[in-house]
Amino acid sequence: MAFHVWYVDDEPDICDNFSELFSSADFLVKTFTDPKKAIEEAKRSRPDLVFLDFRMKTMTGDEVALLMDPKIPKFLVTGDISIETKYKFDRVINKPYNEKAIFDVLGEYKTRVA
Repeated sequence: MAFHVWYVDDEPDICDNFSELFSSADFLVKTFTDPKKAIEEAKRSRPDLVFLDFRMKTMTGDEVALLMDPKIPKFLVTGDISIETKYKFDRVINKPYNEKAIFDVLGEYKTRVA
């Protein structure tokens, strides 16, 4: 069974890069450049986990996380390590992200639901 991974970032190039790097038979990656669309889609189709950029034009990753089902594991991806968040993310990943850090998260969470 494929593991549904979402990446939310308002920069299309970063979304495309994430999808190219991490899409596989095991991981179905869906990206969103509009955080509001991700929130709406999550109400209809729950992902297995979500990576969220912190600073987006219309919302912060914090705001998006608070509006999604709290049972969905969420990971903050940010270049600003001094931010304070209202949402307790499962993990904060520094941006630019290291591919191994993402693969580690994917592997860890896939084994939890297997």
